Amino acid sequence: MHIATVLGRGVPWRPCRYGAADYEVAAAGVSEPQGLAAAIAQTPWDPVLAAALTRREVRVEEESVLDDLLSDLEKRVH
Repeated sequence: MHIATVLGRGVPWRPCRYGAADYEVAAAGVSEPQGLAAAIAQTPWDPVLAAALTRREVRVEEESVLDDLLSDLEKRVH
């Protein structure tokens, strides 16, 4: 989140699967909170995302949503 926030200050970008709804779906499979509350950055592109991160405290690694990301890329190619 920190990297995305800094990037957004200087580069126009459009988040892809970086919103609260995407996070909620990906985090649903993780049952144990991981104590992220102290490390959560603001998410100016989707303020609801920061609230969801604070509430769930679950880290979602890219590898856990790799199939979704690859599917998105495949759709863009075709």
